[in-house]
Amino acid sequence: MARSSRFIALACFTSLIALGACSRQDGRQMAKPNDSQIAATNTTVAPSTSAGDLVDDAAAIDTAPALMTLIAPFTDGAVVSAPFVCGDATQSPELTWTNVPAGTVSLALILTDEDAPDYVHWVATNISPSLTGLAAGTLPSDAIQAKNSKGAIGFTGPCPPEGTTHQYSLTLYALDQMLEFANGDDGSAMGEVISAAALDATTISFTA
Repeated sequence: MARSSRFIALACFTSLIALGACSRQDGRQMAKPNDSQIAATNTTVAPSTSAGDLVDDAAAIDTAPALMTLIAPFTDGAVVSAPFVCGDATQSPELTWTNVPAGTVSLALILTDEDAPDYVHWVATNISPSLTGLAAGTLPSDAIQAKNSKGAIGFTGPCPPEGTTHQYSLTLYALDQMLEFANGDDGSAMGEVISAAALDATTISFTA
């Protein structure tokens, strides 16, 4: 019987300890968390994109100015042949352009041999921005043209050494001023001033 009494007493003592661990009513209150503990539990929420933001972005895209474009009888990257290459009958190509920027006072055109950049093929300036193009072989009477490397005023077409090809660029410039040059002036000097006065430019590249 003594063994049974000790077993019962031990069981009761163990139960009391477990009960005290689960629910201690000693009148004390849990301490409030400090600021650092509160901060550690905060979560960061990524800002959302509202419908208004999306509308503003779309409006900005819609109001972006259109790019100035030059259009020739040949496409960018094309291989070009007569009547624009070699021979006495070469002439400037028919050209049209679009989206000349606001504030343009005059237009200019430069034909450059990228493999022989010092050779002057064609530099023309003081073209009215009210025009939207030129017929083949023509230029307004009030426009100015530089002397080309053949010694003549105006256009001389691409004509690389026989058996070779060169890369060329034809560039339209929108300028913020009329240039003070005369027909037959130096093409390199004219080209430098054109580049400095340009508001915008667009280029067609080709091979001949």
